[in-house]
Parts: sequence; C-alpha cells; structure tokens
Amino acid sequence: MSNTTFAALGCSEALLAALAKRGFESPMPVQEQTFRPGLEGRDLLVQSRTGSGKTLAFGLPLLHRLSEERHPQALILAPTRELAQQVGAELHSLVPKLPIASLVGGVAYPPQIRSLQMGSPVVVGTPGRIMDHLERGTLDLGKVSMIVLDECDEMLNMGFLEDVEKILSKVPAGPQTYLFSATLPAPIAKLAKRFLKNPVQISLAEAGEQAVHADIAHTPVLVPDHQQVRALVNILLRDQPSSALIFTKTKAQTEEVAEELTVSGLPAAFLHGDLAQATRTRILGQFKEGKLRYLVATDVAARGLDISGLPLVVHMGIPTQLESYIHRSGRTGRAGAKGSSMALVGWKESRILLAWSRRGGLKLEWRSVPTPAEIRETQSAKLLESIQGGASAALIGQATQMLAGADPVRLVAGLLGLVQADQVSGFDLPNEPEKKSKPRFDSPRERKEGGPRPQRSYAERAAARGAERAAPRGAERAAPRGADRPDSAFSKTRPDGSFKPRSEFEDRPRPYAKPRPDSAERPRKTWEDRPAKPEAKDTPRPWKPGKPAGKQADERPARTWKKK
Repeated sequence: MSNTTFAALGCSEALLAALAKRGFESPMPVQEQTFRPGLEGRDLLVQSRTGSGKTLAFGLPLLHRLSEERHPQALILAPTRELAQQVGAELHSLVPKLPIASLVGGVAYPPQIRSLQMGSPVVVGTPGRIMDHLERGTLDLGKVSMIVLDECDEMLNMGFLEDVEKILSKVPAGPQTYLFSATLPAPIAKLAKRFLKNPVQISLAEAGEQAVHADIAHTPVLVPDHQQVRALVNILLRDQPSSALIFTKTKAQTEEVAEELTVSGLPAAFLHGDLAQATRTRILGQFKEGKLRYLVATDVAARGLDISGLPLVVHMGIPTQLESYIHRSGRTGRAGAKGSSMALVGWKESRILLAWSRRGGLKLEWRSVPTPAEIRETQSAKLLESIQGGASAALIGQATQMLAGADPVRLVAGLLGLVQADQVSGFDLPNEPEKKSKPRFDSPRERKEGGPRPQRSYAERAAARGAERAAPRGAERAAPRGADRPDSAFSKTRPDGSFKPRSEFEDRPRPYAKPRPDSAERPRKTWEDRPAKPEAKDTPRPWKPGKPAGKQADERPARTWKKK
C-alpha cells in the first residue's frame, strides 16, 4: 500500500463513497500507476502478479469513462466463468445500478439476450460465449470504445487466443485497450503489438520476480505419490487451518481426495469443469462464506477466486509450468495478508520444484508428515485450552463433587474417551527408504590417491587378454601389472606389443574348423573320374500312341522344305 489516497488520484465522489464502504482508502501500486493513463484514454500493457488488485486497476478508469448511452461501450474478456462473474460483481459493488451483461457458459441464453437488448454498457464474459453471441447476431460491438483483456496469459494456455483475435477484429479501429497478464510470452507480446497503439507499459514483476511473493511461505512435503492423500489428512489434522484450497491434476482425483477427507472427519467438496454452473456457483458461495472448510478443485478455480483470508493452498503434485504454480499459490496471501503454499511432491517432482526455486527465487521450507502421536498431542493441547477457557463457576462445582468420590485419572480418561470418540488421529505412514545412487561399475577399478585413474598401454591390455585366455579356469592372477605375461597361441601380438608374423602362430585347429576323423589324405576326385550317366530308356507312355516295333526314328522320310 502507498500513502496516496483514491481522492488524491481524482476519483469521483460516488466511487470514493463506495470504496470507503468496502474499506479501501489507499490504492495498491498497480492501481496507482494505471489510473491516470487509463483516465486519459491511453492503451495499457500491465504485467503484474495475481492478487495485486488488477480488477480495480482497470475498473476505476473504465467506470469514469462510461457515458449515459445505452449500448455496449466496454468489453471485458476473462478466461474462466468464475473470474468473469467476479469482475461483474466487483463493478456492481462500486456502481450498484450499473447494468452489466454477463456472458458466460453454463447459463441459459435468454437472460443474457435480454440484458443485451436492454443496452448494458458493460459486457463481461468468456471468449467462447461471446463468440456464440457474435455468430447469433445478438451482440453488436460496433460502438465499443474500451476493451479489457484480463489474465491474457491464461487465455493463451486455455487455447482462447484465436477467439480473442477474432473478437478484437470485429471491434472498430481505435478502442482503448487494457491488457493485463502475469507473464508476457511471445504470443501475448505479438498480440499486444498488433492491437495496442503506443501502450503505456507497466511492469510490477521483473524477470524471475513473478515467483517471489513475500506474503506466501512455500512449505513442500516429500512423500510418495500413493501416500499423498493420507499425508494430507495427517497435515490437516495437525495444523487444523480455518480453510484450505486443494488443487489436483485431474477431475477424478478431486472426487477421490474430497471423499477421503470426508471419511477422515474433514468435510470437503470437489469442484471441476464437469459440474453444472449452478452447482459450481453454490459450492464457491459456500466456500467464500465459510460454510465449507476444504475445497478440492482443478485449475478451473485457479483464476478468479478472490477469497479473503485464505490461509492455505495445497498442491497435490505440482503443475507442468512454474507460472501455473505461481497462480495457484496466489489464491492465498492476497492484499497484504499472510498465507502458505504447500506442495506434496515425490522424488521426481521435488527436483523440478528445486529447479523452480532457483529460477524464480522461491524460498522452500521443507517439512515432514506428522505422525499419529504428534496429532494426538496437538489435539490434547487444543482440548485443554478450550476446557480451561470455558470453565464456569457452576461447572467447577460440579467437577469438585465428581472428583470427591472417583479417581481423577480414570475420570479424565473417561471424559477424553467421550469427547474424542469421533476424532481421527491420522494414518501411520511407513518411512520410505532413502534412494541410494547405484555405482557406475559393479567392480570399480582401484584409483590412486590424489590422481587420475591409471591407464594401461596397448601392449599391457593385449598381454592381459592373452593371459586370461591361456590361464586355466579358476587360476589366480599372480603376475603384477607390467610384468612379463605368458603368451597365447591365439594372440596376434607379442608381450611387448609388436605383431607376430603368421609363421609364429602355432599350428592348432581353428575353433570354427571342423577336424577330420582320419588323418590320411584322400585322393582328390576330378571330373573324369565321375561315373557315366546311364543310357536313356524308352519309358512307355500309355496316353500317347506307341511306335511300331520295327520302325525306328531314322527310317522316317525327311520332310521337304517349302518356301512360304
């Protein structure tokens, strides 16, 4: 918070009264730096972390620039339904009578069409539903003069960037554009260069600084994947936070974690994209009002949830990108409050988290999983504190009468059994053995102290191979390295390393040559010694007429040759 007030910035009296009613007196840094350029009609390119007050940063200049005309004047695009609805609620809290058209999915079309026909000056929605209204012809952007792209990097991750470009292309040239993003990847920078005119660039998160949040403590826990749910139960039973937002990777995992927490005496609900919009709104309302203590959700709730005083965010495994981890953690520690971000990771993800800490400047404070004994000790301490705080004079007198005729120890033990009958003391998780790095070689060579590994010459290696082949099986190597070694019949080199001539090879049969059983050399046969072929005999063929017995082939008269 700065020392500047909203009145010094130049806010109107109506907006000052609405801000004072909500307890806002001094603007946050992003609100202070965007108010004056936004009021002058300049385009804004703002890079700021989540939870820094970006909604009022574009909301205050936008409300000041609205006219009395009844047609869409401002278009606000948000990546998720929850964020779009929260932006609309934030603007309603400042100007209660302002008509706002909320165009989000999961809601029927007729109420949205009626709000557009009434001429709502502010349109808030997601890119998908706004594209539907544009194709139906129920939304006209011909007179829009202000456009806000909130959480633009998240719209890029969700695949909405193409729809955003189509929507911006349908707006007449020259609108004032606000682009807010926690990070500025190359596609976002290209979009800003195309649609923003000489923007005022405001960067409240330098390179690598987006991960550093002084109000959030990062406390990862190293636990195997198959024991993460039970470890979470032990941690929640030990710490007992007032509320916690638990992120999972899949929709099925949200239901499994919520069911396990409920069975362990920790009532929880799950939230993911397959639920109906009415159900999602009801669950979020219960969580914001404090009626629901633990909420298990996918990344559908990572953006747009502004829950005041949320003390704990839990990651059941880390996401694929550092930016997603930062945005998840940004649900706590908002508006100057303190919070904690706890990630349950395995061996592989712990290395990734360590790399992220070096890249983004995260300060990791590793913690262990509490045991059932530690959980019971914490529960007993809190029970003792609540008993001492709620003792009245009448109860003290009743306790004195009970202690007069009974053993105090047995009496207290019986009371603890009644009070803690339904309490769960957690799971007894086995300690995982430490991973030991395997040696690179099964039998590593001896190394000299203070020097590199000794290298053998070519002659030594060749002699060693010959000795190994010549030595009988089971014989020990008695000769030291470098001494003369016995030569082998199959070795092509001498012990000194020189090559043998072929005449020095011993006349032994080769392994692949099959020895002949008789040593006498057989006479070599020639083609003249081969037996003559038997004379061809006339084979009777019953299907052909036979020759006359006394008539031979030579007795046939020769045919005369005639020229054709």
